[in-house]
Amino acid sequence: MVKIEIVRDLKKKALGDNEYVEAVLAGKRRVMKTERTIVITPELFSRIFSPQRIILLLKVKGAASVSIYRIAKDLGRSYEAVYRDIRFLEGFGLIKVRNADNRKQPYIDEPIKILPFESA
Repeated sequence: MVKIEIVRDLKKKALGDNEYVEAVLAGKRRVMKTERTIVITPELFSRIFSPQRIILLLKVKGAASVSIYRIAKDLGRSYEAVYRDIRFLEGFGLIKVRNADNRKQPYIDEPIKILPFESA
C-alpha cells in the first residue's frame, strides 16, 4: 500500500520521525511495519494530483491491459501529455508500466491511501 500523508510543515514531520528512530535505536519503541509513505505539503499535493492526473489514475485503475495510446484516446488527451503524466506518477511509485506486445501498459498494483489530515 502506498500511503500519502499531507502535512503543513515538513521539518516538523522530519523531527517527529527522527524522534521515533532514536526511540527505536534506544530500545524504547518497537519498529512499526514498514510501508511506503509519501509525505507532502498541501501545495505539493495540489501540483501532483491535478484533476487530469486523478482522472488518469482512475482510468488506469479501471482499465487492465490497456495501452497508453488507448488511454490517451479515451481521455481525449495527447499521447505525449498522458505519457508524461504516467512517467511523473511512476516516479512517485503510484503507477507502474509494463511492456506487452510492443505496447506500454500502465497499471496500479497496490492501493493508494490518503491519510487523514493532521490536527491543528
